[in-house]
Amino acid sequence: MKRNWRNKAHYLLFVVAVLLAGCNSGEHSAHDDEQYSCSMHPQVIQDKPGRCPICGMDLVRTARSGEEVKITKKLGYLLKPVNSVVTASIKTVFPVRKASEIVIEAKGTITHDTRKIATISTRFGGRIEKQYIKYRFQPIHKGQKILEIYSPELVTAQRELLYLLDKDAGNIEMIRSSRVKLHLLGLTESQVGQIVSSGKESYSFPVYSPVEGYIMEHSESGPAAFPTPAEADQPMDESSGLKIREGMYVKTGESIFTVVSHSAVWAEFDLYPKEAPYVKLNDPVTITLDDSPEEHMESKVSFIQPFIKDGENRTKVRMYLSNPHSHYHAGQLVSAALTTSSGNSIWIPANARLDLGTRDIVFIKRYGVFRPMVISIGRRSTDWIEVLAGLDPRDSVAYNAQFMVDSEGYIKVNQKD
Repeated sequence: MKRNWRNKAHYLLFVVAVLLAGCNSGEHSAHDDEQYSCSMHPQVIQDKPGRCPICGMDLVRTARSGEEVKITKKLGYLLKPVNSVVTASIKTVFPVRKASEIVIEAKGTITHDTRKIATISTRFGGRIEKQYIKYRFQPIHKGQKILEIYSPELVTAQRELLYLLDKDAGNIEMIRSSRVKLHLLGLTESQVGQIVSSGKESYSFPVYSPVEGYIMEHSESGPAAFPTPAEADQPMDESSGLKIREGMYVKTGESIFTVVSHSAVWAEFDLYPKEAPYVKLNDPVTITLDDSPEEHMESKVSFIQPFIKDGENRTKVRMYLSNPHSHYHAGQLVSAALTTSSGNSIWIPANARLDLGTRDIVFIKRYGVFRPMVISIGRRSTDWIEVLAGLDPRDSVAYNAQFMVDSEGYIKVNQKD
C-alpha cells in the first residue's frame, strides 16, 4: 500500500511538471512573435520596446499576422486622404453684386495757372532811365513801379499840349485832342493835370505792374519756368539776371516782362487709360502735399484732357486751387485721391484674385474640387476688386487664392465657357 501511494505521488508530480513546462513554452512563443518598429524608419525592427537609434522616437508594436486594428474616430480622421482634409478647410466666398465707392490714387505736381499770366509792355518807346526789377522771379505787387523811361515821343506830346495852352488857349478841340494823345501814350489824368499845373514837361515816365506775382523774362512761348520757393527772392546773378537793363532802348508796344501771379495755381495729374473712363467733372478730390502729408485740401475735378505721352494714351486731370497767400508753389509734388462711384457690378475680396502678370484668375469650387478660372478685373475699392467678366454670382471661390498655388507655381488655367 505504501509503495502504491508513492507511485501515485510521483505520477502526479510528473503531470504537474509537464503542464508547467507547456505553459512556459506557450508564453515564450507568444512573446517571441511580437516585433517593434519605428514609424519613421520602418527598417528598424526589434523584439522588445525601445527607441529608434536614428531619430530617437519610441518604437511601436507591429500587428501580428491576422490581427486587426480597431479604427477609432480620431484614427479615422487621420486616415482620410490628404487632399480631402485640405480642401474641406479652405474658406470660400460668393461674389457680391453691389454699387461701391471707388478711390483712384494719382501723383502730380502744382503748376502755374496760365489765366493768371500778364505781359508788361510799353505804350511808348524810349530809353530805360531807371529799372527797379533786378532779377528774375522777383516778387512785385500790383501798381508797383518797375521802370522809368525817357521817351522823345512823350516829351513832344507834352510840349504840344503846353504850347496850345499858352498860345491858343481858346482852341478847346485841339487842347482836348492833345490831352487824349497823352492818355493813349499811357499817362493818367493826374499825370496830365500835373503837367498842366506845372507848365513843364517831364522827361522820365514810370511803368507800373498791372498784376501781382513774380517777374519773368518775356519770350514768345511764355514763361519757361515757374518760380519755386528756393528760386524766389534770390539776388541777381549771371543765371537769374535779366536781359533788359538800364540804358537800353525799347520800342512802342514791346513786351518787356511776364508777370506770373500766385493767387491761383493748378494741380495736374496723369491718369492711365483703365482709370480715366471713371473720372468725371466735379468729382471730389483730396489733395495732399508730399512734403507735408498731414496737410490736406479738398477740391474737385475742373478739367479733363486726353493726350499721348511716350506712345501711350493718357488723361490729364486738373484742379483749380485758390492760393491767396502763395502757400503753394509750382513744382511741388502732390498726391490725389479721386472719389467716384461704380454701377451695380460684381465684386470679390482682393485676396481671392491671383495676378499672374498677363492674366488674373480665381479658384472656383465645383463638386468639391477647386479649378482655376480666368477673369477680367476692373477697379479696386480698398479690399475689394471689381470683376468685369469670367465670374457668376453663384460661383463659390477660394477666399485666399495665393494659398491654392502649388509648390511648383504652375497653374493650368481653363477659360470659362
